[in-house]
Amino acid sequence: MNTTATRTKTNEAITTQAGIDAVTKGSIAIMGSASALIGLWAVACIITAAFTAGPLGLARGWFSAVAGM
Repeated sequence: MNTTATRTKTNEAITTQAGIDAVTKGSIAIMGSASALIGLWAVACIITAAFTAGPLGLARGWFSAVAGM
């Protein structure tokens, strides 16, 4: 007697995966935007410090902060 078993897949996993992909893409977009804003803020702070103290004063301040003097 020949019997064969067949398996079928449901669409539940595919639907759930599509929902997770949308959340993942949204999260990546939000984190990328936040990172870009933080990076722009850091560049603006460094440029402002360079204009205020001058490039040599900025370097001297960095070395004194690192050395702890």
